[in-house]
Amino acid sequence: MKLDEEHAIFEVVVPVEWAGKSVGQIDIRKKYEITILGVKQHRRMDLSVTPETMLTSDMTLLVLGEKKAIRKCFRI
Repeated sequence: MKLDEEHAIFEVVVPVEWAGKSVGQIDIRKKYEITILGVKQHRRMDLSVTPETMLTSDMTLLVLGEKKAIRKCFRI
């Protein structure tokens, strides 16, 4: 979902190297200035993401940030 010329919300798969780690461990906000708005698993969206939320390979993430940063982070 495009928000303006530079920012968007994307639904992306959890990268393989992030599976088994917490949101706090990957520190995506600090590294890429991307915010995880929610996680989706088994067709159920959870919007109460905390640093302790564990990521699994069968999840997708709802992320907000600069399109350029999201593309770089998730290689899309």
